[in-house]
Amino acid sequence: MRFSPAGVALVEFTIAHRSEQKEANVLRKVDYVLHAIAAEEMAQKIAQLPAKCTVKATGFLAKASRTDSALVLHVQNIELIE
Repeated sequence: MRFSPAGVALVEFTIAHRSEQKEANVLRKVDYVLHAIAAEEMAQKIAQLPAKCTVKATGFLAKASRTDSALVLHVQNIELIE
């Protein structure tokens, strides 16, 4: 966890996704790593989770910065899946 210059608690992490999705009636393997960030209470909650745990995360995608077009998931809710 880190703090922004304005004092906002932030945590940056990665989410690995692996599944099979149906496309044109054919199963397709989907496997990727998505960069994510969370702020304030959500950052504190995520910082308490064990590494490599299974979660369901929701939020929104946005550019990493004004000059970087890579996408980052801004997590607004996360659930630990056991």
